[in-house]
Amino acid sequence: MQTHPWQPPDAQTALRRGLISGVAGLLLVVITTVAVTRSEIHASALSDMLGRAQLGPMVLSWAFITVAFLFLGMRWRALIPKPYTPPGSGLAAILCAGLLLNTALPGPVGEFGAAWFAHRRYRIPLALSLAAGVGARLIGLLMASIAAVLTWVFADLPVPEGYDTVIAAVAAVIGCMAIGLMALAVAPRMLITFSKHSVGRFSGTGWLGRASQKIHGLVVEVAEALVTLHQGGWRPLLRCLAWSGIAHGFVVIGITIAAMSLGAEPSLPGLLFTYATTTAAVVVMFALPGSQVGWDAIFLSLLTATAGLSVPDALAVAVVVRVQQLSIMVAGAVALSWIARGIAQEPAEE
Repeated sequence: MQTHPWQPPDAQTALRRGLISGVAGLLLVVITTVAVTRSEIHASALSDMLGRAQLGPMVLSWAFITVAFLFLGMRWRALIPKPYTPPGSGLAAILCAGLLLNTALPGPVGEFGAAWFAHRRYRIPLALSLAAGVGARLIGLLMASIAAVLTWVFADLPVPEGYDTVIAAVAAVIGCMAIGLMALAVAPRMLITFSKHSVGRFSGTGWLGRASQKIHGLVVEVAEALVTLHQGGWRPLLRCLAWSGIAHGFVVIGITIAAMSLGAEPSLPGLLFTYATTTAAVVVMFALPGSQVGWDAIFLSLLTATAGLSVPDALAVAVVVRVQQLSIMVAGAVALSWIARGIAQEPAEE
């Protein structure tokens, strides 16, 4: 794959844009929730919640969610074959920078930016870096989808009366998504066929044709690289699955502690279903700018519909989790500065 002369944005600019975008999206979700359910949220409920809040567990919650990024870095590293052996901590820092870019810039810039950062920082071929990152993300989405479906089938979720059909439909959609992801993992060339009959149809002249051609070309290269990953055998995939499960587990534990630090008493299966479903829904919102708003909205809705939380408690948990993620973006700005400085010290590629 040809390396484009793309350069990372200034860390301070990215952080400023990311914080503005993240806070604005969070405020939009909060204001919408208060407007729609204003009869359920009172000043007394909010003051009671603040009185129940405990700083120590809240910090512990943040620590669990932050450490999960290290395991996400190890998940990515598991699919990068030798002789390329980047450290998991370095890849975790790159993922933090990718999170910052995804929030600061429209579209899935963070995913491609992270692959480019790993390519430049650790001299991994760009196609291989992107394929390993996409493969790791697919495995994570697949695990989240399966966890959501299994939780819905086997757990007793405290779904309010009248919401059973809606939640069942959500679980069915997630189940179909899991089947599609499994098919893609087994036969990645299906991605080429899908792209050929979708965006590939628009290839031609004009800006739309040129953009479609570039997208289709990128899909083909990623799919071919995913095929190459299969040649590494099952061991890297199993390691990736293991690290993905550990990362998901740490995030769920962190969210659980965050809820308990506010005095809330969520249903643990419901909390698992909420997190897994919201994580799986990222694949639908992946290409949309401002997708964190959709993440917050789905997360908040499912906290009340499947985790048994009241609207004030669910809103407080959603705010705390989002603020924790915004704080990780600060680490992303530090990582972005580190990466940019390292790239600046390297000789330019031919």
